[in-house]
Amino acid sequence: MSTVIADKQERDTFLRTKNRFYIAGWVANECSENPQVLPESMKGDPVGEKQFEDYLSGYGDSLANGECLTAGYEQFYS
Repeated sequence: MSTVIADKQERDTFLRTKNRFYIAGWVANECSENPQVLPESMKGDPVGEKQFEDYLSGYGDSLANGECLTAGYEQFYS
C-alpha cells in the first residue's frame, strides 16, 4: 500500500477493493487487537494459508497507515 488513507470515505473506498480476510486484519489493527495466529489445523492448507496471508497483509497495511498518519501529525505539531 503506497497511499495514506486519511478519512472514512477513503478507507471505505479502499477496503471495498479487498477481500474479507484483508478487511478483518485491517479492522483488528484499528481496534488495537493483537494479530491472530494461524491455527494448527489450517497449516498446510493452501486456501487457509492464503486467507491468513491476506489477514496479515491487511493488519500490516493498517498499522503502516496509522504510523504514517501519526508521523504527519507529530511533524505538523512539533
